[in-house]
Amino acid sequence: MTVEYTPVSAIPKIVADMKKAFLTHRTQSLEFRKEQLRALLRAVTENEDAMVEAIRADLNRQKDNEVPTIKGAIQGFINNLEDLTKQTNVAGFHEKDECSIRLSPLGTVLVIGAWNFPMMLNIEPIAGAIAAGNNVVLKPSEVSAHSAHLLTQMIEKYMDPQVVQVVNGAVEETSALLKERFDHIFYTGGTEVGRIVMIAAAKNLTPVTLELGGKCPVIVTEHTDIIKAAQAIAGVKTVNCGQVCLTVDYVLCPKHLRESLIQGCIATWKHLFTEDSATCAHYPKIINARQHARLEKLLATVKEQNTVVFGGRSDASKRYIEPTIVTGVTLKDEIMQDEIFGPILPIVDCDNLQDAIDIINEREHPLALYVFSDDKAEVEKVIRETRSGGVTVNQLVTHFYNHNLPFGGVGNSGIGQYHGKFSIDTFSHKRAIMIRSQAHL
Repeated sequence: MTVEYTPVSAIPKIVADMKKAFLTHRTQSLEFRKEQLRALLRAVTENEDAMVEAIRADLNRQKDNEVPTIKGAIQGFINNLEDLTKQTNVAGFHEKDECSIRLSPLGTVLVIGAWNFPMMLNIEPIAGAIAAGNNVVLKPSEVSAHSAHLLTQMIEKYMDPQVVQVVNGAVEETSALLKERFDHIFYTGGTEVGRIVMIAAAKNLTPVTLELGGKCPVIVTEHTDIIKAAQAIAGVKTVNCGQVCLTVDYVLCPKHLRESLIQGCIATWKHLFTEDSATCAHYPKIINARQHARLEKLLATVKEQNTVVFGGRSDASKRYIEPTIVTGVTLKDEIMQDEIFGPILPIVDCDNLQDAIDIINEREHPLALYVFSDDKAEVEKVIRETRSGGVTVNQLVTHFYNHNLPFGGVGNSGIGQYHGKFSIDTFSHKRAIMIRSQAHL
């Protein structure tokens, strides 16, 4: 499937009309915001099966928690909007001064979505921007074409066109959007494009939220159940065929636990995908031929530099990459340079916790850091002596789904955060208000 691209010549007017619409101040009303959020929730609820099918068509990912997570996020904004947006009263210089911090909408927001979770990573930022009182121009990824097509239909059918507009396209259309002056840009994707977005935003001093990625490490220590750790690692590594910014990128593990970890991962994959994942109907696929070729090239290099102890097969015609475990890995090897974004799992021997911490600190800050240990002192040492977007202990990825926690990176893995209250903060300006009666002048 291909998506009908928005004419580049139409983009300046679309943005201008949205900026003009914001100045009608309709989105200042909390009730209007709720109406739009309810419309967005209806769009998701009434098209849930179609959304699942579009995701399956793009990624061969079966029904999972993507759509329920979206529904929960939108409902959370509806249920708690007054509390999330209420002003904070503070003391003034004089007793009669009325001083407060008010959350003001930023204006017209550009959301550039990602292809790996093509519904959630588009709709959740939209919901947060609307809840904060903004209107939105959405640019979904053309790579997940089935999802982009359906998302466009849903927005056009359910949403007020002065609140959300969709621009479809690829590099040319995105470049045209980035030439326009927005009040905030929210981008989810890779680091290199994130830099392009930030450079474009800087020309207009436009604030950005960059939800990027990086090589998320897992530290496995002796103070853990190695089989449970292996099951969690193997399960998460093959979600979306490894095409998840929060997935396990590499494991730092004591050498004497390595074999147990490997066997636990293999057993988990065989349980999930039968003896041969290539014949498993529900094993996910790589998004497109370009990404598959990138991973095949990486596999070829891995076979030269390292030891493949499990997996290593691929099939371009099916966009298939087998779950793969790699050992004999050094930090200089190709597989340790960039985010893998596929079902290839390198295990780095690391017998000392301090060595593991040093390895993490020598690299770019990851979006997430994971630790498997029941030793509280070990866990605290890792948290205290490293930096990352988030930390999850004895589990993987789940901090993303708790919307009471901020989600975002640090340094190379991103700028800014969202989810729940943190979305409201991201899409708002904290405006200082001081009112003094003329009687006190």
